[in-house]
Amino acid sequence: MKIEKWSIWRANLDPVVGSEQGKTRPVIIISENDVNSILGIVNIIPVTSRKSGRNIYPNEVLLPENSFGLISESIALCHQIRTIDKRRLTHKYGSVDLDKIQEEIFDALCFQLGLNRR
Repeated sequence: MKIEKWSIWRANLDPVVGSEQGKTRPVIIISENDVNSILGIVNIIPVTSRKSGRNIYPNEVLLPENSFGLISESIALCHQIRTIDKRRLTHKYGSVDLDKIQEEIFDALCFQLGLNRR
């Protein structure tokens, strides 16, 4: 299966420890395509559905409902970056194909990791 940066897949993130994001849920692939084609692992950001009234923090990105293959309004949890084996990926939902949202995810990752944007 071809796994590309910005694609959204269903992944089983269990088992977890403590406050790690778990369960089977959508994840956004953030590793580069060249790396994805070589290694058996990918870097991901877990996605969760947004509960009513839930705030969005600087290290999170709101994903509108009915976008990128997701039905409900969701949140990309950029503070929960993980590396997982590709075998955890079971179904492709779609891709984050809007530059604006990709940029927001990049900015949230930079905020989380304390990186200056070039």
